[in-house]
Amino acid sequence: MALVNNATGVYSTLGFNYSDPNKKVVTFSANTQAHLNTVPPVITSWQAQDIANDDVGGYYKNPVSNSIHFMSNTANVILSHWPITNTDTNIQELFNNIFYSSQFLSYGNEYYTDQNTKTFLYHTDRLSSVRLQANDATEHIDGTNLPYFTTATQAAKSATYIVNQTDGIANNSVMLGCFTSILEANQINLLASTMYSGTQTLLKSLTFVPDEISGSWSSNLTFSAASTIANTFTNTVTLMMERETADKTFYLKLKGLIDKYNTTKQLVNMGESEKFLVNTLIGTDKTKSRIN
Repeated sequence: MALVNNATGVYSTLGFNYSDPNKKVVTFSANTQAHLNTVPPVITSWQAQDIANDDVGGYYKNPVSNSIHFMSNTANVILSHWPITNTDTNIQELFNNIFYSSQFLSYGNEYYTDQNTKTFLYHTDRLSSVRLQANDATEHIDGTNLPYFTTATQAAKSATYIVNQTDGIANNSVMLGCFTSILEANQINLLASTMYSGTQTLLKSLTFVPDEISGSWSSNLTFSAASTIANTFTNTVTLMMERETADKTFYLKLKGLIDKYNTTKQLVNMGESEKFLVNTLIGTDKTKSRIN
């Protein structure tokens, strides 16, 4: 008897096609069936439908993905017009800042601060459960110490109970500590829009100056206008780097807390035989003071 109302059948997806010539497939006993009927539903109707339809993806989205791609495209426009020159040394320095920021932001914000981090896009995809540890494994990226939606939330659930009892913390900061990069979605989306507007202003100021080799672009932007554009690019890069670093640092500390808790947990509620071994053979004075 199906216990889930309006559930789509999933048995057929298993493809069982054995003819059973020796009659080994038998109906469960009445007791077993009665037991099965007492088990609360382990699946909902929508789960059954998605499984039956082989439609078990697309549940999550990266809230900053579109902006990251938009920034990448905008940065590539800047790079395609480089070099850009100005006779004012101060303005030229601002142009240089825009160039370095554009390099960072191009190609989906690809940069390499270490072997395990590839892009801010990858980082936020991991936090959004769009990119899984298995995806990184196929690219030979070690995800052991990287925060993913599943690993970060699982660790945070355990830590929330601990800090509630030790510190009286009764908010969701432990859960959100690894997710600040996507908590900043509104700011990142606004920066993407501002960056685009600034880029259009810069492009309108350009004049192509040919030379014997290829030529370059000259801009007549004022210091104020160039400064505004450069600050937008710099602030964007700074925000991304700071938030990604903070997320990863928090996750390592979160894992560290859980690891330390599990280590100390071994000394709690020891059985008689365990205590005997610790007290008479393997325990240090510190350990004995903790368990007795």
